[in-house]
Amino acid sequence: MIKCRVSDFPIAPDDVRRLAKLVVQHDLAELRYEDGSLRVTLRTTQPVAPASIAVPTEYVSVAPSASAPVPSAPAATSGTPVTAPIMGVFYRSPAPGSPAFVEVGDTVEKDQPIGMIEAMKVFSEVLADHAGKIVAIPAENGKLVQPGDPLILVEG
Repeated sequence: MIKCRVSDFPIAPDDVRRLAKLVVQHDLAELRYEDGSLRVTLRTTQPVAPASIAVPTEYVSVAPSASAPVPSAPAATSGTPVTAPIMGVFYRSPAPGSPAFVEVGDTVEKDQPIGMIEAMKVFSEVLADHAGKIVAIPAENGKLVQPGDPLILVEG
């Protein structure tokens, strides 16, 4: 263990706390923060599997822990997926407590909002890229999605 004063570090303790909060919030095994010559790595005791997430003005490598649930595609449901265009946290409604943009059984039109993705503290609407009836919503509300992950499945 190396002992040193907080003033010796080029990163504020509050920034380290924010990074640690990301580790807890997304159940991560490892988080790497890089900003110029500054590099900070936070690790838990779980094994590491590579992935990445972007946060404001920094880039953070993210690795889900071994205990994190792995989303699986619905086995019996068919349909054309509307996929995540970017990495971020997917939300089914525009605000907490608000109704979801869409539900299974709804009919969507091309360019209709189906959810939002928060990336770098910016919320972006996700629009349906084709029309049809929603047969499944494999993406979980409030969970991290990667580019190409299916958010909803549409038939028609």
